[in-house]
Amino acid sequence: MTEESTIELLNKKFELGLIKAEDKYSSFDAESSNFIVEIKNRRKYYPTKVIEALKLFTNYQKSQLKDKEFLYVVEDPKGVWIFNISKNIKEIVATPVKAMMQPRTTDFSCKDKIIKYSYLLKENLAYHLEV
Repeated sequence: MTEESTIELLNKKFELGLIKAEDKYSSFDAESSNFIVEIKNRRKYYPTKVIEALKLFTNYQKSQLKDKEFLYVVEDPKGVWIFNISKNIKEIVATPVKAMMQPRTTDFSCKDKIIKYSYLLKENLAYHLEV
């Protein structure tokens, strides 16, 4: 389970035409003519998915400026969860933001933790694709 394999799966299943972001510091992982997509691959299943508030607002704004929709995709052992943030933004931001101690970076060797403000996404907001 990698970003590349998730992009390949989404393109095969939905013909999205996604291309992996070239800039490794991009705030999103893939883009097509209609979407920008942030992908999270999780080794463990959690019934509630987490998206950092900063990432949500940054990518939502970028999607508006590009006239595209922002999709947040979580792949875990129970499948692929596709959240259309653009279509659900009002419902998402109406929920409380949660302060969570998280690693500073996604590098697993990083022991530094900081507070990251996040939204908890319920699975009923997502399209679920079993794999």
